[in-house]
Amino acid sequence: MNSNASQDIPGMVPAPLKMPPSFFYLVVAICLAPYCLSLLGVNFASDTSNVDLHGVANLPAHQQVEVFFSHLSGAFTHTILEWSAFCVAILTVFLAASHYFISRNLTTLVIGAALFLAGCMDAFHTLAADRLIHAVADNRDLIPFTWAICRVFNALILIGGVSLLLTHRAKATETTNLKLLAVSFMASVTVAYAIIHYSAVSSSLPQTQFPDNIITRPYDVIPLVLYIFAGLFLFPYFYRKQPSVFAHALVIAMIPEVLVELHMAFGSTALFDAHFNIAHFLKIFAYAVPFFGLLMDYIHTYEHKEEEARARALTEKSLQKYTRELERSNKELNEFAYVASHDLKAPLRGIMQLASWIEEDIKDNLEEQTREYLHLLHNRTQRLEQLLNDLLAYSRVGRKHGDIKTIDIAELSQELFRLLNPPPGFTLICDDKLPSLNTLAVPLEQILRNLINNAIKHHDQAEGTIHVSVKATTDGFDFSIADDGPGIAPQQQERIFGIFQTLKPRDEVEGSGMGLAIVKKLLDNYHCHIRVESDGLRGTTMHFNWPLESVLRSSIHE
Repeated sequence: MNSNASQDIPGMVPAPLKMPPSFFYLVVAICLAPYCLSLLGVNFASDTSNVDLHGVANLPAHQQVEVFFSHLSGAFTHTILEWSAFCVAILTVFLAASHYFISRNLTTLVIGAALFLAGCMDAFHTLAADRLIHAVADNRDLIPFTWAICRVFNALILIGGVSLLLTHRAKATETTNLKLLAVSFMASVTVAYAIIHYSAVSSSLPQTQFPDNIITRPYDVIPLVLYIFAGLFLFPYFYRKQPSVFAHALVIAMIPEVLVELHMAFGSTALFDAHFNIAHFLKIFAYAVPFFGLLMDYIHTYEHKEEEARARALTEKSLQKYTRELERSNKELNEFAYVASHDLKAPLRGIMQLASWIEEDIKDNLEEQTREYLHLLHNRTQRLEQLLNDLLAYSRVGRKHGDIKTIDIAELSQELFRLLNPPPGFTLICDDKLPSLNTLAVPLEQILRNLINNAIKHHDQAEGTIHVSVKATTDGFDFSIADDGPGIAPQQQERIFGIFQTLKPRDEVEGSGMGLAIVKKLLDNYHCHIRVESDGLRGTTMHFNWPLESVLRSSIHE
């Protein structure tokens, strides 16, 4: 699972990516318990005494069976222990596979595949020892040899799997990872089959038991060294690189694995003796530790999902509250802007009318400075009236959509250009074959009028050219309004869409600074975007997209 997911949600504490300390102490206690009990006199060995066949032959049939069963208790114990280990390994494999399908964590899949192969080798070892698979060699050589080979294979396959996880590319696709895993798995299957075939058909297997030596089973030193290396270096390094509960459980699993090999390499001198049986019991536990690691991972995942659901519910509740407050605030602000701009127009007109009357009454006695003041008063009141009109238009955006009509873009653009009464040196050019659109007439007309007006107002020459073009796209239409004016510096291109924003002082430019803000709000209302293209030296192109009729109809009914 994604270990960082909980960090994305406020108030959530990430779950510790390790097994609890109590689990570690429990593993150590279980691993040491059999040896300590044997020191206290508990005998874990199975009966390996020879059977007097002549004596048994004189016994009744049912007693003969009891004698043979009694003397085969070591083989039965061996089968139970081995098959229990195999079952735990297979359960871990199934759990790892299901965990992978939930989390897509490659670690569980790779280690699951390694445990599956190790379990299959253990199954062969068990079936061959019980003669359920035909084997040529004597059991006294077959059982210890196949045990040692299986243990070496187990250690190597785990080390190989973790090495594969450490070396695979983090950015590789899931398909690539699965292909690499499949190739590695098939190569391991081939090696496992070669080992099984050799062990089954060989009549003479190497001697692996030396009861009189300090190291009674030299072949078991190899997996012992491998497990020590994995437990002290490789697996802790892997846990640091890819921390997870399962990776931490693999580190802990090396404790019983090492003790298994210590019992076999330095303790076991014969089949089914105490160290032999203890080692086989601990092997079950070595497989069980990763199983419990996966279970703990599932518990953490469930707890994390529950906590995540609670945190998301609280976040959504808070978000809904803030959204309602924001909607209320915006509504009140729009209503205030609408009322204020509407109600202020009446006294403003009164001021303008009074100024005109004063000028008419005393125009013959006006001093030049007073005449200039009255001229400034007219300009300021006209600008304030334009500001109120634009503020009113801004507050009305989204209140009414108007009707969908068929609009000839070229004809509309030329009409708007004429209504704006540009200077004589200005011309507007439309691309050939501009489309006719079934669209909302009012908002599109407002957008085009403001953009064309902006291109005229901010031009720095007596003559200028404005170019209108439209391109059809799969999502709608892309409009471009280009001029050959002074351009807009890149650092100013976001700022110009704010309310009351102009690039020149108020006295040097005609307008309220609301035109582009109205355009931006209109486009946002229909989920469209606008961008500026200019090098800041000469010429500006305004690009905006406009949706299809079907999208506009759905926006109207939202």
